[in-house]
Amino acid sequence: MTLGRSLPRILIIDDLFGRAHPDRRNEERANLCGHYLLEDVTGDELGKGTGQRIRSPVAQAVFCRGQIPACSRLGDTVENDLDGTLQVIRNGWANWEPGKPRWAMILLDLCFYTGSVTDESNKRTLGMPEGRGGDDDPQQYFGLRILQAIHDEFADLPVIILSSKSRNEVSREFSHSGALGFLPREDQQSPDLLKEYIWRHGLIEDEEGEVVGHSKALLLALRAARRAAAVRRNVLMRGERGTGKELLARYLHRQRTGQQAPFVVVNSSVLTPELFASELFGIEHRVATGVDRRDGLIRRADRGDLFFDEIGDMLPQVQAGVLRVLEERRLTPVGGRESQPVSVRFLSATNKDIELSTSTGNFRSDLLDRLREAGTILLPPLRERKEDIPLLVEKFVRDAERANPQALTRKVDPEALDKLQAHEWPGNVRELRDCGFNAVTNHPDVEYLMPVHIKLPEPQRQPKPPNPPPPPPRADNLDALLRTVTDFSFQALKPEHLAGKFSEVQSASARLIVGCLKAALEATRKPTPENPAGQILIHPAMKLITGNSGLTASQAADIIKRLPKLCPESQEFIMAEPVVKEAYETAVRLRPRQKKSRN
Repeated sequence: MTLGRSLPRILIIDDLFGRAHPDRRNEERANLCGHYLLEDVTGDELGKGTGQRIRSPVAQAVFCRGQIPACSRLGDTVENDLDGTLQVIRNGWANWEPGKPRWAMILLDLCFYTGSVTDESNKRTLGMPEGRGGDDDPQQYFGLRILQAIHDEFADLPVIILSSKSRNEVSREFSHSGALGFLPREDQQSPDLLKEYIWRHGLIEDEEGEVVGHSKALLLALRAARRAAAVRRNVLMRGERGTGKELLARYLHRQRTGQQAPFVVVNSSVLTPELFASELFGIEHRVATGVDRRDGLIRRADRGDLFFDEIGDMLPQVQAGVLRVLEERRLTPVGGRESQPVSVRFLSATNKDIELSTSTGNFRSDLLDRLREAGTILLPPLRERKEDIPLLVEKFVRDAERANPQALTRKVDPEALDKLQAHEWPGNVRELRDCGFNAVTNHPDVEYLMPVHIKLPEPQRQPKPPNPPPPPPRADNLDALLRTVTDFSFQALKPEHLAGKFSEVQSASARLIVGCLKAALEATRKPTPENPAGQILIHPAMKLITGNSGLTASQAADIIKRLPKLCPESQEFIMAEPVVKEAYETAVRLRPRQKKSRN
């Protein structure tokens, strides 16, 4: 196992660049790679001459024609191949392999020409057919069919349109089907635009290697951080303890900020009502005898980022003081008479259900709104990114060996990795790191890390309930339940029966809706060879539950995004159901909150 980070790997689906020739290289493809600085790793031109070498490629490229046959000769008939194209996408998306990372992005052509390869068409462009009437119709572009299929099956896979056609004629269509941008093929600015698209939309690893991993869940979090970094607005990071929220905040800080700008960490739980003002805002000169002037932590973060760790532990008095700074962008040191302007981006992290804290009055909702101006980034727990464990173990073992000069360099045995990957890691990455360090510290004189060297924490035993829980209520059919609710009469209720019941009714309604959505998601799971349990698909589930066959994928995502507004406990209900949680997080990624336009 190596910690070397791979170049992003892009799949380019294009009838011109994706075609192969029996005895020579595809020159149009070579020109495209030279123009965009792409390293062609398709492997379909071996033995056909020496190709050009890209000295500093921005990405690797795999080319797919999207048609059959991929290698067409004079007299052949070329047809579009949606099923074969989707299989190519699946093969490069399901699993990560050393030297063969997942697709970071897809570049997709719009117009695919079909029909016979004639003398005239072959002379014009080798191996290309003459085309049929509907091929050039923007309403029938095969590329848009591929795009819709990708959006339905691979919702997290970013797609950029690469075409010589006019953007205006298909702008609405490709936006509606989930494409993230348009790359004019012949534009001289397109290579720089491609780099920008890879940075903004691609699923790529941390180039610095500080945040280790290549799982989909982690790469989506890294992309969310890069997108949030594009504007200097406050960001909230959420995740369980030990998931690496501070590392993610530092990653966000490095994006377009650089190492020169300050990054200041504040432990929210140690800010007491008596001392928080001097710690955060600083102290003016000669406030008291023997007290020197001191800049506060916010001033030290000026023109950079201040990271509030575990913001959910911040006391109410401290929250009020921080809110003033966020609203006014000014602070007044203790003992000072005039406020001072500050330019600070506030990055915050919590492992708590902070929305629940706002509903109970323990955290200010107006402060929460300010802290997540640029959105919320969800950092996945380690149990949802177990494919990253080998990389993390390699890093932690090497770090531990460097920290202990007496320790021998060791190889990690596959059986040791199996043991580590079978554990659930409630303490997440931090717990895995401690485990790796302890294994090296306690066994410095071995050259293999074996299962016997790994001491896993004992699982916490749950106390046995005094009485067994009652059997679940019957659920023969949903219609009977709905009739019971509909037929219930409120007229006989007395005031004492109604007092304080509104929140309970809200909560019960939210539970019913979340439960109904869970059942629909389970019913529409789509098993695949890579995921026999079935992939969660929100679009078919919402079509089923609403009975609206014309419901679009965007509308389905919007409905799911509104679930937390049902009642104060809705977020808790969603997070308690893994299937619904995954659907909600997918909906948030597909339909991020839009900025309000300023008139």
